[in-house]
Amino acid sequence: MAGASALEEHTASSGSEGDEEDSGGASEHCDSSDDEDFRGVSVPQTSFNIAKNIVGEGMLSLPAGLAAGTGLATGAFLTVGFCCLMFYSFSALGRVCHFTGEKSFVGCGRHVQGQVFGSIMAVTNVIKTIFTCTAYAMIIGKSGAELAQFTLGMEVSRHIVYFIFLGAILLPLCLLRDMSKLSITSLIGLFCEAGIVVFMAVRYADGSYQPGGFYFDKIKAKDRPDFGSLGRPAIWTTGPATLVLIGSLSTAFLAHYNAPKFYHQLRRRSTRRFNIAVSAGFAAALVIFLCAMAFGYLTFGKNCEGLILSNYAVEDPLAGASRAAILLAVVFGFPIAFTGLRDNSTQLLGLDGGRRRVHFGMTCALLVVISALCSALDDLGLVNSLGGAILGSLITLVWPGLLVYLTYRQLPKSFSQLEGGIVSLLVAVLGVCLLIFGSGIIIQRRLSKAAA
Repeated sequence: MAGASALEEHTASSGSEGDEEDSGGASEHCDSSDDEDFRGVSVPQTSFNIAKNIVGEGMLSLPAGLAAGTGLATGAFLTVGFCCLMFYSFSALGRVCHFTGEKSFVGCGRHVQGQVFGSIMAVTNVIKTIFTCTAYAMIIGKSGAELAQFTLGMEVSRHIVYFIFLGAILLPLCLLRDMSKLSITSLIGLFCEAGIVVFMAVRYADGSYQPGGFYFDKIKAKDRPDFGSLGRPAIWTTGPATLVLIGSLSTAFLAHYNAPKFYHQLRRRSTRRFNIAVSAGFAAALVIFLCAMAFGYLTFGKNCEGLILSNYAVEDPLAGASRAAILLAVVFGFPIAFTGLRDNSTQLLGLDGGRRRVHFGMTCALLVVISALCSALDDLGLVNSLGGAILGSLITLVWPGLLVYLTYRQLPKSFSQLEGGIVSLLVAVLGVCLLIFGSGIIIQRRLSKAAA
């Protein structure tokens, strides 16, 4: 009871600070470091960072999810549904930070349940983000090498390409502590991804890849448009293959490991301003996902490749520009994912991330680990896919649901009885179901591939 009482006093204090900030007060409590002058991140800048944290190369695999046997309207309905669910859980993490006054998963977990619970959440975040950053590093190396061969006609090792990007772009961006400075690169990355969607829309509209089109004979037969016996795009079709799309969507809107950071660096932070930023970021990601999924499927039908840009002709200059754009988008997405890795690692080790020496040392040490993994591995394979399904469900649904429930138990006025006592548990249970379900799908697909 004494702990709960202290927590209520702390929350009341935090709430009054939040109200002052919302009314235009100074952002003196924003997450900063070493007494630097830090004004906080504006709502638009936070929205850009959230959207870029969500949207990555994974958007190019969504058309294949439809092509496997799901109708266009069904896929759109599922995508909107998952977006709303992930928006809720992301927003809930910000509200938990508001009521507990904490700045991290470790802090929130320790405040409502204990050190062990907070550390377990941080460990899942660290493992997930190190897989994400390593996958990004491998994509940067491979895509950069392919682009060099295509544009310059020279073969370059993917490792050399990655280390060039690391020294020239990634390290300087990863050393930034102020998320507002990353909003510029996030916006550039989003423009790159939006440009890819525009390219896909143009090629769908001009019919270049349809029978008789300019590029139809320039691509392999397996990549040409095919809508099966229907002869047209499926609209409301569902089937066993729909489960594959559900598995992809369950982790498509994953950016939750950075939610505490986004909340505490928000200028004049309050739950209202945070929800505005989150809703704008998720809405932007949703539009990009829906457009990429629709235009890819409408162009190639059931022959959509796992990476939709592979369907387009090498001779297509706009396709070449899109391949360069997705490389740039991944490069600019790396520092945001890395921020989640560094923050959770620092908290887990009990270090003061606000000190410059700690910040610099952790950044360099983690980049060394990522570089070693990138150099040693050619494909993260089953470990990454399975880890993504398990850890993604924990981070996006299970942990937020449990944090809301535990916060409500200690602070009954923090959430409504419906949300804190029922909805939160339903979200956590749904996360467990998706965890089991997603893992099963991945294992089944791997076994089918091995048997073939």
